[in-house]
Amino acid sequence: MIMLKDIISLSSFLVAMLALAVMRASGAGEQPLELASPFADGAVLQRGMEVPVWGWAEPGSKVMVTFAGQSKSADTDGKGKWMVKLDPLTASAEERELTVRTAAGGTINRRGLLVGEVWLASGQSNMDWLAGKSMCSKIVEEIKRSKVDVPVREYEVDAGSSVFPRSRAASKEGWKHSKDAGNFSAIALSFAWDIHLQLKVPVGIIRCTHGATQIETWTPYEGFADQPDLKDIVRTIHQSDPTTAEGRDAFAKYYEDLKKWQIDSEKLINSGGAALPRPHLPGIADDWKGAARMYNKKIAPLISYAIRGAVWCQGEHNSGDGRIYAAKLDALVNGWRKNWGQPKLPFYFTQMQCYGDTNPDSIGYADIREAQTLFFMNAKNVGMVPMYDLNPANSGAIHFF
Repeated sequence: MIMLKDIISLSSFLVAMLALAVMRASGAGEQPLELASPFADGAVLQRGMEVPVWGWAEPGSKVMVTFAGQSKSADTDGKGKWMVKLDPLTASAEERELTVRTAAGGTINRRGLLVGEVWLASGQSNMDWLAGKSMCSKIVEEIKRSKVDVPVREYEVDAGSSVFPRSRAASKEGWKHSKDAGNFSAIALSFAWDIHLQLKVPVGIIRCTHGATQIETWTPYEGFADQPDLKDIVRTIHQSDPTTAEGRDAFAKYYEDLKKWQIDSEKLINSGGAALPRPHLPGIADDWKGAARMYNKKIAPLISYAIRGAVWCQGEHNSGDGRIYAAKLDALVNGWRKNWGQPKLPFYFTQMQCYGDTNPDSIGYADIREAQTLFFMNAKNVGMVPMYDLNPANSGAIHFF
């Protein structure tokens, strides 16, 4: 019979093996030439600004990148990472090839790249809502009727979360072309389509979304750390990190709670009862949608990819926050700007729609709309799209598209 203490020992063994695997993966050993995931076939690169291109190769090797008549080279660092910066590019709908080579002979070719405007699209399910089954379906039909490929594309980052920032992201479908516009984010597609019609340049959308998520999970640690009103969230993140004082204390308490849980549960089991609920790991470690976790897994690996700005649709899962939501928006935007190294990064967001029944005693989303307005009035390089008059005949539809 396997006892609870055996389960704990097995769990500790698995954690140790996982840590060893991570150490081996980040240590010595042959690192094949690798290109960061957004640089896939069909990618859209940002025009008019330096374009970082990066990846990994054997430490101490030289990497050469060629695109649109430019050739840049860089040496890998001790962990094998390399980065070059292409000079500002001119918008072009001509599909061109990006080539990456190492002196040792490794080669990667990415085909069908365009140059235009690139935007990050993030938020919860209303940003995730597909264009083909939305009020934007007429845009999809118009694009599909085109006799030529419309240069509007979307890169959707796979689902996932992480306690610590990751360096690599993934996308099952890579850069989707306009023929698949029905599976783009509805809000992102309508935004990109309008940009394309006005500027006559290719547009790329990088979609990082997940339904039923709070703003906290999309916000980097750096955003919380600079926001005085959110120190409690900073403390929660620290509690998940055993390299911090808060983390060491939290894990020490967790292990004590675990020992007590084992003793008390064994007594209950031996008397015919059931085990008590197992103690939760500290901080965000046991919360899949906890603060910074979606950012760490889905957005952190994209940092440095040249973008023009960001569009955001979220708020349903913070509807009870009230005024503090303004501080959380501030942390999100400033955290993204800081990590991207773009202090004036444009940020456009949708104000919350009407939602709920017609009960005059129910405020619906009115309080969070006020918090969003408060943020908007005090922020710079920010645009807000009011939606309080959207679909009032069906105010119970949380997916208003």
